[in-house]
Amino acid sequence: MSSAPFPTSMRFQRIAGWISRAPSVLPIVIALLAILVPLAFFGQYQQRQVVMIMVYTLIVSGLNLTFGFSGDLALGHVAMFATGAYVTAILANNGVDDILVALVCSAAAAAVVGLISGAPGLRLSSWSLAITSLFVVLLIPRVVVLATDLTGGRQGLSGIFNPTIFGFPLKFTGFYLLAGAITLLWLLGMRNFVDSRYGRALLVLRESRQLTQSVGLSPYKMRIRTYLIGSLPAGAAGTLYAYLVGFISPEAFTLNLAIAVLAAAVVGGTSSVWGAAVGSAILVLGPLQSSAFEQYSILTYGIFLLVAGLSFASGVAGPAKNAVRKFGGALGKLHVLQQARLLKNLQPEDATVVIPGQLLIARGVFKAFGGVKALDGAAITAEPGKITAILGSNGAGKTTLLNTISGFVSPDSGMITVGDTSLVDLPPDRIGQRGVGRTFQTPQIPHGMNVLDVVESGRFHQGPGLLASIMRLPSYREAQRENRTVALAALRFAGLEHLMFESAESLPLGTRRLLEVVRAVAREPNLLLLDEPAAGLDDVGLAELAQLVRRIREAGGTVIIVEHNVPFVMDLADEVHVMELGRTIASGTPGEIANDPAVIASYLGESLTAQADLEELR
Repeated sequence: MSSAPFPTSMRFQRIAGWISRAPSVLPIVIALLAILVPLAFFGQYQQRQVVMIMVYTLIVSGLNLTFGFSGDLALGHVAMFATGAYVTAILANNGVDDILVALVCSAAAAAVVGLISGAPGLRLSSWSLAITSLFVVLLIPRVVVLATDLTGGRQGLSGIFNPTIFGFPLKFTGFYLLAGAITLLWLLGMRNFVDSRYGRALLVLRESRQLTQSVGLSPYKMRIRTYLIGSLPAGAAGTLYAYLVGFISPEAFTLNLAIAVLAAAVVGGTSSVWGAAVGSAILVLGPLQSSAFEQYSILTYGIFLLVAGLSFASGVAGPAKNAVRKFGGALGKLHVLQQARLLKNLQPEDATVVIPGQLLIARGVFKAFGGVKALDGAAITAEPGKITAILGSNGAGKTTLLNTISGFVSPDSGMITVGDTSLVDLPPDRIGQRGVGRTFQTPQIPHGMNVLDVVESGRFHQGPGLLASIMRLPSYREAQRENRTVALAALRFAGLEHLMFESAESLPLGTRRLLEVVRAVAREPNLLLLDEPAAGLDDVGLAELAQLVRRIREAGGTVIIVEHNVPFVMDLADEVHVMELGRTIASGTPGEIANDPAVIASYLGESLTAQADLEELR
């Protein structure tokens, strides 16, 4: 009798496992059917249409990476598409007809174009990238004409037929299957990229550049890497297009096409992997079928983008996901059960968080903004195993000092060290990599993440390489297991383990503030900076926050807290520094600070409220 529940439980868990894998397997099955059914039942004309859908799917998915996931509007993928087509045509006209060679060369050339067009714009803003990438598209006809001997000029290049593969002729059926394999493999690789630490870090980037840097990631490197990866399928699409139509000219790569690709991305869902295929199918089987459409394409695409953007902000992928959620409520519970079972198997129950606190020393820190001294020789120390508080009125320089420690503000002069490491002149992401964690005055919780994902995002700066993540190599799985172990241990440390699968952005303010602290703890920081963590909290929230900060202290952490709630800080802190006009005017224990005449005169003042605070602190 006692053994009966066990097999029942195992059977239930197996069912849950199958259900949990369905969302990732179903699109693959549909894609395979979309590729194989036309090959079995349709003629070559319809099959050529399917290949054209594959071509646009590759271009649109590259745009989705940049626009939908990274948040950078770009129109330059048509230039990368053109680059791939021309590289293939030039190779074919010079006797190099191996399609695999053409694919590799086209992807590499497209990446170079992506680097040239993306590097300047991405250093500034998303709109700068949109302008520079648009400029590259507009340059295509002129560049082609300037290199007429190589590109054929306005007359174009023809004779791009009969590709080979490993020296063997590639008939249309083989070409069709190769195009399908390339498209499917790319979409699977893109799915793995999006679901890796690289892709999920893009959610952090879309939330806040400051948050991204604070967890040890460089926004510029993330954006340029994503843009370059998105250029690869566009280049490969150029090869497939060139061999499909057999002729290319600059008229095929215009601004109209760039807008059409953007429209297909919006329709399919810019933050959807498989939506690119849906948007491309609508584009190829709809507007591009009409020769009369070309005359009014710009106007039509503009109206189309406006209506689609307002009606379906997440494309057709959004309503599809919502329908699955509504229909699969009970199945979703099984999915959560499967997640919990996997976590229990992967994470040891005795996992702990290591908080290796180190000594912070800041001396003679100066910072001026336009002649106004925000910091005027500020100095503080913070020791491991202690909570160090910074008090002061608005404008005293507290947050500026915190920002100089974390690298968001470069001091004009002074010394800031953590352990044996100088933090002066280091960018915020490098400081984050060196173990400095922080929270913000307004909780910064990325959209679309559950609680466990948010905590794990604190460790996105470390892990396996890009190729290992995309190919799901053992090193990736081991690193993922380790990061999840530490993230879960951090949640247990804070008593928030029961919330691990809850939507993080829907949590109440107090819990979101705790979650920010836990995310920083998961980084196993040697210094933790808390910027007004008690703002807006009720008594229950204050008690929970104080309990968590004390646990960090007991674990050996070095904690610096900036806060306006004087009773809360005085009850919590071991050491207190008081700032006024950018200077540190007093340092000592809470009792010493409460009786310091300079502090009473400059900060607490002579009001009735201040007197009440003073009496309470004494």
